[in-house]
Amino acid sequence: MIRPPLTIPEPDRTPAIVTHLSPLAGFLIPTLGNLLGPLVAWLAFRDRSRALDEQGKEALNFQLSWWLYSLVLGGLAFVLFSLGLLGGAVGAAAGAPDVGAFAFLGSFGAFFLFFLPVLLIVSVVPFVFMILAVVRVSAGQAYHYPLSIRFLK
Repeated sequence: MIRPPLTIPEPDRTPAIVTHLSPLAGFLIPTLGNLLGPLVAWLAFRDRSRALDEQGKEALNFQLSWWLYSLVLGGLAFVLFSLGLLGGAVGAAAGAPDVGAFAFLGSFGAFFLFFLPVLLIVSVVPFVFMILAVVRVSAGQAYHYPLSIRFLK
């Protein structure tokens, strides 16, 4: 069944904007604020209308998804960087300083050329999507975040 596109009535636009801006709580409470902000906003506004319920779920699902993506990428970066450092230490201890230096420098090169840009993108993309959501909601249109896993339906 296909639902008609949801429009947000005028009285619900401000709470919907607050819901989409609530991940900025991450600046006050690092690590969990970007999750707690949408959760609190959704719980506070979900009973007012179907539009606020759906927009709250959208914001919360996106922040949960992005938190999961960041966790996986951060863990991958840590493991690969640590393996490079460990390889450098093992190579140097084995008496092959050239191999150890190559692994050590390769680890730093991968960090600065790959993981640093990826971590920058992981930090900027949610902010861009949040601004797009605020613009769309202020015009009365519902916003659907891309790349989000539907934890709450």
